[in-house]
Amino acid sequence: MKRIITILLGFAAIAINANATVPHRANIPDIPGYITLKGDFHVHSNFSDASVWPVTRVDEADFDGLDFMSMTDHLETHHQHMLKDFGAQVNRNTSYELAVKAAKKYGIMIIHGAELTRGTRIFPGHFNTHFIKDGDAIAAASEAHNKKYGKDEVRQEEEAIKAGLKEARSQGAFIVWNHPDWEQQASNETKWWPIHTEVLNAGLMDGIEIVNRFSGYDPEAFHWAIEKDLAIVTGTDAHKPMFQCVDYERGEFRPMTLVFAKERSLEGIREALEAHRTVAFADGCVYGKAEWLEPLFKACMQISNIKYSERKVSFNIKNASSIPITITKGAGSEDLTYARLLYVNAGEELSFGINGKDSRKPIGLNEFDVHLRIANWLTDVDTPLEIVYHFSMPEKYRK
Repeated sequence: MKRIITILLGFAAIAINANATVPHRANIPDIPGYITLKGDFHVHSNFSDASVWPVTRVDEADFDGLDFMSMTDHLETHHQHMLKDFGAQVNRNTSYELAVKAAKKYGIMIIHGAELTRGTRIFPGHFNTHFIKDGDAIAAASEAHNKKYGKDEVRQEEEAIKAGLKEARSQGAFIVWNHPDWEQQASNETKWWPIHTEVLNAGLMDGIEIVNRFSGYDPEAFHWAIEKDLAIVTGTDAHKPMFQCVDYERGEFRPMTLVFAKERSLEGIREALEAHRTVAFADGCVYGKAEWLEPLFKACMQISNIKYSERKVSFNIKNASSIPITITKGAGSEDLTYARLLYVNAGEELSFGINGKDSRKPIGLNEFDVHLRIANWLTDVDTPLEIVYHFSMPEKYRK
């Protein structure tokens, strides 16, 4: 009888393990001199207009292997439904406080954030304020302009934005313009409005969200980040449970910001943001400045087993990350023959061969550069990252 029970318990354990949740964590290496931290700068909970408890947001972040998350509930949707249940115990900082407590067991860093939500259906006026101290004070500063300008709704919203951002800045906030291409605020085109020039010139805009789970990749925002030297940020903007935002069955990763920090701490994240050491990873693509994409690429793409012969140089390339890599031949290697298009999936290792113009003859070059364009790693709109590898032929193969 004991043996039967033991067998049944064994089968039960197998069944439980078969249905256990396996974390879906992106493997992204560090770069020389910095730690690569993965995070989401834009999430909501049921303390504003989402359907998910803050603790669940933390559980989701652990499932995705994030190092940090900013809790950015809307300041204007003041969780009225929560007030009915919890009364004075609830304010605009409560979701952050709950997330911080829940994150301790995972070691996930939680940034105190909030989204200033103005200009809806008029102009793009949503801004995330990160590293704040009191969301209630930001909301109060912004709401003071709700009826100040009568029927001039545009002026009212512009002043409300500036007032809220000034209060956030007084608290030491790092400020990001969210989803400039969201259809409710940019129904026909994505454009830079005069209010954004005002905000930027006033020193009230530090970064820009170039990928949002719902509005997608925003090429205009990406170009503005490069052109105006703004920190590159992305986020899910999740309102529903994450499994409804990310297709895990297909191996998809949530959009995440990669922060190259000097240390694993909130202070380290803030310092990296201020220095604009960030890139965006979303939908199998990476977006960022070349100075950060290049070391990240070289950390992801490992080269080994280099072999030389008179007519060929060959080596192995391995993608040591979860980021897919699409390689095309770049300009400058017209005297060489090698693959014009190559896909290297996560964890995949392939052979790469280089010949001269005529593979039947010696390469005929003592030294040469191999120019690669990484099609899904962009340094600006329609501008792939360019990588150059230099090779010197052994003495016995030199002409």
